[in-house]
Amino acid sequence: MSALSDKRAMRLVLKIAKPVLDYALPERCPACGDISTDGNNFCAACWPDIRFLNPPWCDGCALPFDYEQPAGARCASCLADPPVHDGIRAAVAYDHMTRKIALRLKYGGRIGLARLIARHLVRHLPSDRTGLVVVPVPLHWTRLWSRSFNQSALIAQELARLAGLHYAPDLLLRTKRTPSLRGLSGKARRKTVANVFRTNPAKAHLLSGARIILVDDVLTTGATSNGCVKTLKKAGAAWVQLFCWARALRDNGDEPTRFTAGDA
Repeated sequence: MSALSDKRAMRLVLKIAKPVLDYALPERCPACGDISTDGNNFCAACWPDIRFLNPPWCDGCALPFDYEQPAGARCASCLADPPVHDGIRAAVAYDHMTRKIALRLKYGGRIGLARLIARHLVRHLPSDRTGLVVVPVPLHWTRLWSRSFNQSALIAQELARLAGLHYAPDLLLRTKRTPSLRGLSGKARRKTVANVFRTNPAKAHLLSGARIILVDDVLTTGATSNGCVKTLKKAGAAWVQLFCWARALRDNGDEPTRFTAGDA
């Protein structure tokens, strides 16, 4: 075997072994890399720097309120322009640290992080879980082939497993490969993802009156999830709530990012 073949073989072995080792080795803090003995997987030094999201928050977009509000209260933006989804549930605020964790899962092959994220999301599931179906935001097949996994699907699968819910990975399909949305405005993102999703005809029986937990890794402008929600509801879903690891709270460090009917 040539030296070039040896190198290719080694790269293949490492690519296959990395996800396995990610599960098998001692848990490490996903933020700094130190070994963590905490069941939540974050070390004591990093834990205080992570902003975990909890009520009181807007019932429409989960934007945190500064003070207690009655159940079902909505922020001014959601009252003026109601979102097409039925609420957002995010584990943490989107910042440099939580973004790093999402990128390590998405591009770094740290698939064990999906378990961590799901553990922090399961507490936000509604108390009435009757008939809930967990659905990931889909990747186009070409992107799935090149990456070998869909990070949203990994999180969704773990969430469904932890909660004992039905997992439907192919209920929602992405029919077009779109360019990266990074750096685009909310309007440009909405235009890019318009009409790229459809439901799977073979799964139509799951959609009539369905209650769906739609899972993504992060929510920034929310253009992608908005397209997914519209597609699911058009096909018959009665209720769709968005679950994600991190969501943006502020735009350019200034104004809160909202998720309304035009940008959810």
